[in-house]
Amino acid sequence: GKFDYILLETTGLADPGNIATMLWSNEELGSDIRLDGIVTMVDSKNLRIQLDEKVPEGQTMNEAQKQIAFADRIVLNKTDLVKPDELEDIERIVLDINGTAKVSKSAFAKVDLDSILNIGAYADIDPANLSFAAAKGHDAHGHHHIDKNISTIALSAPVRMKWPAVDEWIQELLWDSRVPGSSAEASQSPGMEMLRLKALLLAADFAPVGSEQKISRATVVVQGVREMYDSFVVPEKKASKDSDAMQTCESLYKIVLIGRCLPKEELRSSWESLLQKAAVE
Repeated sequence: GKFDYILLETTGLADPGNIATMLWSNEELGSDIRLDGIVTMVDSKNLRIQLDEKVPEGQTMNEAQKQIAFADRIVLNKTDLVKPDELEDIERIVLDINGTAKVSKSAFAKVDLDSILNIGAYADIDPANLSFAAAKGHDAHGHHHIDKNISTIALSAPVRMKWPAVDEWIQELLWDSRVPGSSAEASQSPGMEMLRLKALLLAADFAPVGSEQKISRATVVVQGVREMYDSFVVPEKKASKDSDAMQTCESLYKIVLIGRCLPKEELRSSWESLLQKAAVE
């Protein structure tokens, strides 16, 4: 028989980004298994201590910071051990690092499985998540007990764009680790490290991976982990189901970046230039 679902519990020292990229880069494994999402359980009582732990030699972030940044779902556990106002502060800290993850709360690790299984984080993007990121996740609140260099930035995409130009922009950002469209010297940003990329975009001339056939008009989802990314079309039935809500709110279409030492103003300027260059009627 076949497995319906595999829930892989890593150790407290595991880097979820490495596991995610392994599933994408291993074609033999990826043909039978798809990544559904990354869930991080946060120790609400000790989070501040964990975020302040020393960064391992040769790395730029400690494990608690990485695990929060990579997550699609975050569970704040041990809520019975902290006061309500302290719990609110913990949630703000988490959202400063990762403004796109859905956050839930638990005590004694009691979690509604429907909230963490079959979430389709790498096959879909909930428009509500992106809207939420734009409202709360693009600027850090300056908590003294977190690495202020880790943040989320949301870049609006209110127009349909030529996909080849967008694809080139993403590749330059993820593969070359620099602000797209700038010279190598001018775009160097010391310490910039991309962790996650999520996007919901209106695309023209979209070419699915492995296909030479282009789709003239499509709603496209993009998911990236470090230098790996994938893009695919939102199925017509879902696009039709969500079309009314999407058409009334252009702010739903955007690209969201999570990373360390992100040069926000340079990225915004680069994205605006792309919008002007790649926009279609």
